[in-house]
Amino acid sequence: MSHLRAISRLLLLTWLGASAAACATGRAQAIEDRPALAVPPVPPRAIDPPPSVEAPPVEPLPEVALPPAVTAKPTTRQSTRNTTDAKPEPKTESPPETTPAPASPAPVGALRTPTTPSGPDAARQIRESLDRAKAVLNRVDFRLLSDERKANYKVAQSFIEQGLDALKKEDLTLARSFAVRAEDIARQLEARR
Repeated sequence: MSHLRAISRLLLLTWLGASAAACATGRAQAIEDRPALAVPPVPPRAIDPPPSVEAPPVEPLPEVALPPAVTAKPTTRQSTRNTTDAKPEPKTESPPETTPAPASPAPVGALRTPTTPSGPDAARQIRESLDRAKAVLNRVDFRLLSDERKANYKVAQSFIEQGLDALKKEDLTLARSFAVRAEDIARQLEARR
């Protein structure tokens, strides 16, 4: 046994010596002087002015005849004395002019961002997502799930129902949110089977 130990030590020392000699060199490596990088000058920052946009000519508004201003006379208390000198002035009432009611502005549609789903194509995509989530839940055996996973199963079903309700109300953004959540939870339940 000692003979084998001696041979293994000799082989180990030989291997260590060869590996140490391979790393060592006879001379130090000289650092080369490299030329400095030439940095180009900063380009001029000339900004072109925006193209001039001329305002469209302003059309004068048609003059509208306003009804004469009716001023109410201040009412004063009549004194307790009888005055026979006061005579009521005759009132001149002109028939009220009918002015056309201002045109009501057109109803403004709902504001939508570019990512807001709209149209029948978006409704179809949301319905497909809800159907996929429902199909995945149908493949999961509810009886074999733990209590936590059963709760997740019920939450996914609730999201599907809420997504369908939102789809009926044409709230596509909310419906898409419920569909994505239901599909994510259903896939997680299916992956842990």
